[in-house]
Amino acid sequence: MPRIACIGGFLGSGKTTAIMEAARIMIARGERVGIVTNDQGKNLVDTALIVSQGFPAEEISGGCFCCKFDHFSKHCRRLVERFQTEIILAEAVGSCTDLSATVCRRLRIYHSTEFEVAPLTVMVDPDRLQAMLDNAAGFDGTVKYLFEKQLAEADLIVLTKVDLLSEQEIIDLREQIRQFTPGVPIQSMSAKTGSGVSQWVQHVLSADFGERKLELDYDTYGRAEAALGWLNATVEAASDRQFHPKSLGEDLIAAIQGHCSQKEAQVAHIKIMFVTADGNNWIALTNSAGRPAWGMKRQLSASSEASVIINARVCLAPAELRQIVEHSINEVTTKQGITAAVSHMECFSPSPPKRPVMLEEA
Repeated sequence: MPRIACIGGFLGSGKTTAIMEAARIMIARGERVGIVTNDQGKNLVDTALIVSQGFPAEEISGGCFCCKFDHFSKHCRRLVERFQTEIILAEAVGSCTDLSATVCRRLRIYHSTEFEVAPLTVMVDPDRLQAMLDNAAGFDGTVKYLFEKQLAEADLIVLTKVDLLSEQEIIDLREQIRQFTPGVPIQSMSAKTGSGVSQWVQHVLSADFGERKLELDYDTYGRAEAALGWLNATVEAASDRQFHPKSLGEDLIAAIQGHCSQKEAQVAHIKIMFVTADGNNWIALTNSAGRPAWGMKRQLSASSEASVIINARVCLAPAELRQIVEHSINEVTTKQGITAAVSHMECFSPSPPKRPVMLEEA
């Protein structure tokens, strides 16, 4: 049967990059792989990126897997029917938890003759982990609660971006994870260098889902999600003279970061993708004080037009986040002599999640 692997983890933990690298490894081994992306809104950088790399993909928007389980199973089935997919890598919303009960366990109850269920992987960014442990992340207590619950329900925790750490730092962080998630296997990975990805792939392909039961206060969980403003936008940039997407991307993300800092609004994740005739590339920021990084070393050539997709998750009221992004777009494009036409923009806080009643609980 096709095997579904759900991948969770907080915003900016590196899920998309790891999933694409794992998919490449699986395809090289002869496996047929499909990817399901997920978001509270529409027009995702991740979906556009995955499709541009040639991977079969389905997108579930307007809510997390747990609240749209019927859509989830339908999209997984569609990947199998259209592409004879054997392995489905499903990337959950970065503010989502309780996947073990609401997705993995439900697959076993309702679709046991249709799909196998792989272990639930939760990925964690080292900087975010250390900041959360030190109570220095800048979020309120509900967001820390959500972060810790994501780790607590994991069958496997993957410490990502370890190419940025020393061996001793990796050892120390793994030990800190063990202290509040005893018994959960931990792996280390750098999707950028490929280190540890094959080991994770082997775990996904061979290990069993453990059905960990999570004690979760859904009111606190809902307040954590509502603490973040979510913005998705698509902008068409054009100019009479050629401009460099690299310069536009770095100036734009710096402007958004700066305006958020002025309001003391904590950045959870900002990702901006550029698509031109030369291809695509993306720049991402995973915390307020950090430095943004490009997804690919090769930069896009100068162009007179580009499609720009912006996904921003910031601890700020939606109206204020929208104002910041709109102001930043106008500020940067005017300075660079670029005309910016916004074709889509949505900004909101997610609706409170609701735990579904399981068959045996009814």
